[in-house]
Amino acid sequence: MNKFIIIISLSLSLSCFSQLRFSSWNSGYIQITSYNGNSKSDALTFKLDGNGNLNIPNWKLSIKANSSQFPTNKISFQPSATSGTQTPGTTPTFTQIGAPSNVILQENAEVFLIPNSNAPLNNQTQTNSYYSLQMMFNYTVLGGAYLGNYNAYTTFNVPLEITAYDDKNNIIGKSNQTLQIQIGKITDTPPAADEMSMQINLSASKGVLEFKSIQDYSNGASVTYTDGLSVKSNTNFQIKVRSANSILQSATGNTIPIDVVNLTLSGGSSSNQKITPIVLSTASQVLVKTNTSTLTTYKYDIKYYTTGQDQRLISAKSDDYATTLVYEITPQ
Repeated sequence: MNKFIIIISLSLSLSCFSQLRFSSWNSGYIQITSYNGNSKSDALTFKLDGNGNLNIPNWKLSIKANSSQFPTNKISFQPSATSGTQTPGTTPTFTQIGAPSNVILQENAEVFLIPNSNAPLNNQTQTNSYYSLQMMFNYTVLGGAYLGNYNAYTTFNVPLEITAYDDKNNIIGKSNQTLQIQIGKITDTPPAADEMSMQINLSASKGVLEFKSIQDYSNGASVTYTDGLSVKSNTNFQIKVRSANSILQSATGNTIPIDVVNLTLSGGSSSNQKITPIVLSTASQVLVKTNTSTLTTYKYDIKYYTTGQDQRLISAKSDDYATTLVYEITPQ
């Protein structure tokens, strides 16, 4: 018998990205001389750069305001432009990345300038070539009567913490910047005070979605409460909703996942609005965004509905299931 020896030779070539750096800088001084507020173009710049190969999809960029005496929810950011270099191809635009058009800052809370990038951080090179992505943002100090609460030439420092994450939520890098806002001498007339109210009408305060026939399971069931939600506002607003629980639960302990129920609004008295149907969850989700500058009353129909052939409903025990929904209205 002949004896064979098979030798397998493995050659491993490893080309890695040595260090992806994250840095930032700003020209963030702004002076407010009108109740209309003010904006600063290309005020904040963030940069990711280094040498070598990389491919990071679904990366994120967040910004957080640490303690400040200025109301940080009056500060918002808008994407301006991107630039840089990569191999192969060209630097993605903010549209290709999928950056929101306006992000409002929240004190001591992380908000995302880029929640989940559609364009990866990508560099494919045989020569350890340089990669960079530079992102510029405008920022706006919103106008309003609140500006009259400050003495002329009062200056505020707003410290910011910016964090870049990879697709697994690992931190790529952090950077700190400070915006400087000075209230100048305001001489124009203050606007009318913001007015905003919301009411769930009595008929819709206890929504009931019934399954009374086989068609309700096959095709889905729905219920609509006409003028179930009323809003009165003289400023831009958004309405969010969330479930207090992740399940619908009966008094006997039976449960159904909350996401078997969908929700949408219809109506309103303005065409300048965006209504988004949602699947219920414990996360706050935006139902409607509306732009207005004059005092207006909006009436919305509330529709709860399910989709057909949902096995979770077909196999559920006959019972009465319930949860609590929390509606929230905020300026935008």
